[in-house]
Amino acid sequence: MIRMHGEYRRHLRSGIRIPVILSYANHTIETQTLDISAGGLRLKRPDRVYIRPCEVIDVDFPGKPGMKVTATVTHTGRSHIGLQFNRRRFSENELSKLYGTAPTWQRLTARSKRALWRNSRRFAVFLANTYLRTFVHALARPHFLFAVYGNKQQVGSYFTPGMAKRMPPNIVLGFIRNADMRGLLVASQFLEHELQEDPEKVRLYLDQLQRDYPDVQRIALVGRLPNFAMKAGIEINEPLVDGSLGTRYMIWDVARQMRERPQYSQQTSIVVLGGAGRIGNAVCQDLTGMYDKVIGFDPRYEEDREITTERGTVLQTSSLAHLQDEKLFIGLTHHGDAILELQQHISPGALIADDTHPCISLTARERLRVRQITVEKVVLSHEEFLMWPRMPAWNNRDIPGCLVEALVLLRQPDAGEGDFSAFCQEAEFLGFTGRLISPLDE
Repeated sequence: MIRMHGEYRRHLRSGIRIPVILSYANHTIETQTLDISAGGLRLKRPDRVYIRPCEVIDVDFPGKPGMKVTATVTHTGRSHIGLQFNRRRFSENELSKLYGTAPTWQRLTARSKRALWRNSRRFAVFLANTYLRTFVHALARPHFLFAVYGNKQQVGSYFTPGMAKRMPPNIVLGFIRNADMRGLLVASQFLEHELQEDPEKVRLYLDQLQRDYPDVQRIALVGRLPNFAMKAGIEINEPLVDGSLGTRYMIWDVARQMRERPQYSQQTSIVVLGGAGRIGNAVCQDLTGMYDKVIGFDPRYEEDREITTERGTVLQTSSLAHLQDEKLFIGLTHHGDAILELQQHISPGALIADDTHPCISLTARERLRVRQITVEKVVLSHEEFLMWPRMPAWNNRDIPGCLVEALVLLRQPDAGEGDFSAFCQEAEFLGFTGRLISPLDE
């Protein structure tokens, strides 16, 4: 598949420039870094040197014993080369040592650039939701909304507590375009744990959203927001969209691709972690069409129960013993890092397709990597989709599954009324494609 624009930009950039020595195909080349991160490098491309993408090279840092790494070329440009480390990540201590070798002015410049970008984004959000809010709405003229929430760290990327006091309850955070359809990314000032614990805050969020945007055709609810809404006694009727069909389509398409990988081509079973959930239970049924056995694992199951359908078998279980011989997993737990409670029962070489909210963190993925367990993020793509600025931990051209249902219904309002197979056919016809990508390192 063609690499989406910006996909390679997975790592937090430092802007530190220090000398390195590259070794590949019996060649030794001296150059310097342009950026350094825990998982990769961006290097200055030497004159008259061309290194092809996917080529594996060794990188040595002069005067830094034990820091030699093997990396794969992910992209090349006229003046730079992008590398991703193979089975290795720099620790914070190692990064500090590398940063310490750079001149003081470089380190100050790097910190200043990061602070400038963070504060510029915050200032832009503040302006868009105070003095320019009417102008933003008039310019965007949204057909749909993507209603989201965040934790304290995520919210801090967009605004400070002092800014929040001067902004409305629901805050515009970004612009979304899919072909000729326009939308807005809108978040509540209530944090995730507040919405989970207080149904009244959920009602305030969604009621205010519909009052602020009475003319939008669809409002897609992110992640666990549909569960919060149902807990608050809110019926999810038009224009609200729970996103379940889009998420199921995304996972169905990705589960098919997982089995197409050579190392997993003989697998006849798959595990859905969180199989007793609203989405998880439906996903288990969906996947019986391509796997002989689907294991719906969830601590909420009190006893094993095997369900036989016309297409296959679903085993509902809370027994950890059923995980040990499996290689393919779909992550739908209530929180991504809940996977760490199961890691001792998952075999090396396993692949976890992550669609949790919040997703499996970088720290958790590093611990799983030590056990040779791979985590990849589940996303949907469309060649005419763009979100700006991107959401935390997302590329700006990748689409959360919970948003796709709204995008499909904007084109075909009847697609949500038929069966799941009909929705899949419509989503595929419209050009939405499930993908597994390496998660962003943030």
